[in-house]
Amino acid sequence: MTDPFDELDQAVLTAFGQVFEWRADNAAPAPLQGVLRRNVQAAGAFDAVMQTYTELAIPNTFTLQRNDQISKGGERWRVDRKLKDDGSLAKWSLHADRS
Repeated sequence: MTDPFDELDQAVLTAFGQVFEWRADNAAPAPLQGVLRRNVQAAGAFDAVMQTYTELAIPNTFTLQRNDQISKGGERWRVDRKLKDDGSLAKWSLHADRS
């Protein structure tokens, strides 16, 4: 019997996902399917400052490491840390790679 949540996660990745290029230190690039989300959030003592954040949702069977490189087209990001793991999809914080 298949898990309906696994089917739902696969449907989300198929509908909203993109294929990114993942590269670990000294490794060949590999394809990685995930959902990239960008937004702004309030920061600071009185929420007077806004900051942007980027997160990538991928299947939790795939483990990223800090400073792994994710790229798509001309954009590149570095993995910061895992934000959340619901048992099927894991969300990772990314930072723009300007090196």
